[in-house]
Amino acid sequence: MKGKIKEVRKRKLVTVTLVRLVIILVLTMTTIDLAVGLMLQREILNIYEDFSFSYTKMLSENIDTDRVETYLKTKKLDSYYVEISNTMRRMVSTAGLRYLYVFLPEEKGIRYIWDAQADDDSRPFMDVWEYSGDYPKDTVFEAFEKGEDRFDMYSYGDMYLAASITPLKNSKGETIALVESDILMPRIRSSAIRISLFTLLYLFAILIATMAVFFTFVRRRIIGPLLKLNVASIEMVEGFESNKELVIDVHTGDEIETVARSFENMNRRLHEYIEANNEIQKEKERVNAELNLATKLQADILPTKFPAFPNRNEILIYADMTPAKEVGGDFYDFFFVDDDNLAVLMADVSGKGIPAAMFMMMARSLLASRVVAGKDPGTILEEVNNIVCSNNPEMMFVTIWLGILNVKTGVFSAANAGHEKPILYTPGGEFEIINDKHGAIVGLKKNMKYPVYEIKMEPGSKLLVYTDGVPEATDNNNEQFGMERLLKAINSAPDGKPEDVLMLIDRDVYRFLDKAEQFDDLTMLCVGYYGANGECFPED
Repeated sequence: MKGKIKEVRKRKLVTVTLVRLVIILVLTMTTIDLAVGLMLQREILNIYEDFSFSYTKMLSENIDTDRVETYLKTKKLDSYYVEISNTMRRMVSTAGLRYLYVFLPEEKGIRYIWDAQADDDSRPFMDVWEYSGDYPKDTVFEAFEKGEDRFDMYSYGDMYLAASITPLKNSKGETIALVESDILMPRIRSSAIRISLFTLLYLFAILIATMAVFFTFVRRRIIGPLLKLNVASIEMVEGFESNKELVIDVHTGDEIETVARSFENMNRRLHEYIEANNEIQKEKERVNAELNLATKLQADILPTKFPAFPNRNEILIYADMTPAKEVGGDFYDFFFVDDDNLAVLMADVSGKGIPAAMFMMMARSLLASRVVAGKDPGTILEEVNNIVCSNNPEMMFVTIWLGILNVKTGVFSAANAGHEKPILYTPGGEFEIINDKHGAIVGLKKNMKYPVYEIKMEPGSKLLVYTDGVPEATDNNNEQFGMERLLKAINSAPDGKPEDVLMLIDRDVYRFLDKAEQFDDLTMLCVGYYGANGECFPED
């Protein structure tokens, strides 16, 4: 009975091995064939693309754009127009192009300026062809708006076409029209298919011979010993919980025997590992529970309900924090000290994780208590710095920007302890960096002074404060997001609400990072001032 079981297992292993080799053979041939076909198609496509662009560029460089603008204004044509038409027809005829035309892209279709077709069915001046098939409308508009060459493919009726699009620019560098040439593409696919089929047959013959030799070797030299390893592995799994020592009767004197001894050793080590892993898992669950609690505590500490002051129409404020780890070292805060004065705080603690979060909570508490006491920002930072320096064995530090806005006068009284420079938007202008006076970072040295300065907020103004994680966000090429991109993002729509400003930054930062890992906390706060009586308060 035992011999029959082994024979069945042997036959099964042989069959499975053979089937898998055939599958590998098919997959290998298909993969190589597809790769060859795609590369070939790409190369042929590049040739067509270069060929097609040579005509659009030649035409765009030789057309008198001043005359084109005159035609568009007056709708009157002359002998020059006829000359270009004849030239385009000759180009279509000699080059084997399907379509060659100069046109204006419109929402419903394309408006022809010149048109030449292989079937001599050219369209007249200013005639409109409505978009049909899967004509690349978006590609055409992108070429027109950006003034750049574009290449695309589309089907029209029973034709498959490659379209090369070149902008036609006037002497000022403005795009006034587009030049497009379309080439029939079926020959690319048919050529690639023929070569792919030939390659597939050739590979099939080679791989069949190779697999036959390989299978014979595997069956004689490997399958037999593997059957014994298979039986041993089953015994290993079935007797694992009993802690029974595993002994494998394989003595081939080669690598398979080494594998057998490794199985025996692995069985012993697995028992040891599982016992140790159970202890590690318990510790990991405890740490995760603490991290989850710390994350929740941090989220509860920072104000996250917006609009923050629904009954006040002098200001709108919005803030956002995305920590690099479960808990972060950045923090922000804002609250009314009294009816007329709004305190705004942005800070960045050195380090990350739970130590930074604990230091953050301590610094936030110290700052808030002194702001409520009615002291000016410079005095507050000085007192907090002295307290931190008195008991800071870990030598941690924090950068802080602290401002107090009088909502009646629109004056921000502020002080900066080594933090990023704020950015101010004034109605009618754009966001600009404020080169404010900096004091030393908090926690570095006692008795440091922090100069106080003022920012005048006109009704409709907005002030953005942030941590260095925003401009220093780094992509996979080790390039930083930078202040230039930050200003470009918020100045793309400077009139928006504070929430809109932060959304613009988030959009551009994450688009810039792509799939890169976030190394630092991203924290931002924007406050908009709308006048003592809310006269500029935005409507919903």
